Amino acid sequence: MSDLSIKPMSGPVHSAIPSSGPALGPSMECASHCQLIDFQKQQYEKARLHAIRARMAETEMEYRTREMIDGALYLLQKPLNVVQAMSNNLNRCHLQDQDQNREHHCTPMEYALDEALESGHAAIETLRLSEPDKKHVVHGPVNVNEAIRDCLVILADDLAYNGIVVDWRAKSDLPMTFGDEIGLRILLRIVLSNAIIAVGQEGAKGRDVSIRSTTAQDGMIEISIHDSGPGIEKSLRAKVFEPFFTAWRGTKHRSGMGLAIAHQILTELHGEMEIRSNGSSGCFLCITMPAC
Repeated sequence: MSDLSIKPMSGPVHSAIPSSGPALGPSMECASHCQLIDFQKQQYEKARLHAIRARMAETEMEYRTREMIDGALYLLQKPLNVVQAMSNNLNRCHLQDQDQNREHHCTPMEYALDEALESGHAAIETLRLSEPDKKHVVHGPVNVNEAIRDCLVILADDLAYNGIVVDWRAKSDLPMTFGDEIGLRILLRIVLSNAIIAVGQEGAKGRDVSIRSTTAQDGMIEISIHDSGPGIEKSLRAKVFEPFFTAWRGTKHRSGMGLAIAHQILTELHGEMEIRSNGSSGCFLCITMPAC
């Protein structure tokens, strides 16, 4: 794999172009011109990656906020359904008393259930109103290999700090996919960040991450990410995509939203993601998406 780091030239750009003195020969002029072009390319690449980082951070925050609110609504609805069921049972008893001409007096439990239902529905409505509007995103052809490369450059410091060796094998004529280029980069950044965490977990077999980007037999684009971490139990392989669920051990400040966001982005790209068994240790995550 080629070096992904971007190294600016040392020294001022104009140092190779003297303001006075003898004229430069053709070879020196060509070298100076090439040096200037290389520097301009490096500066452009820095600016491009900086812009991508900023857009990714903003968009991921929107996804995270939306997913957290949706997850909170889902979790809040569960106990509210139980309270509603209890209230319905008490109401049926009330109706039976009326049919039998018996006087019914509301109990403290009924008052408490009614108050809980009212508060719960008000909280749900408040959460729904606080959910950010989904911005209109312009979709277009996205170069998948370029998106992978950008994410590896963005994560280069984390990979180096953790001593992780990345083996990326990309199909040179990989077709493009149609969708949101920033969303795809966020998806890839999340799953690659998970691979970095995985190789640092207890039970890891090494510090390796392999990436394959190719086309499947049905023409779909396939990205597989295999890390040498401890792997994920088969019973948890579907659950890890649920909001607020995390299988990490000994890690703090993990909300369990990463793969939920990645799954949502991939759904918008009309793709699928699953954790498969490939006969080796670690986690083997496979992402498929349609080609243009």
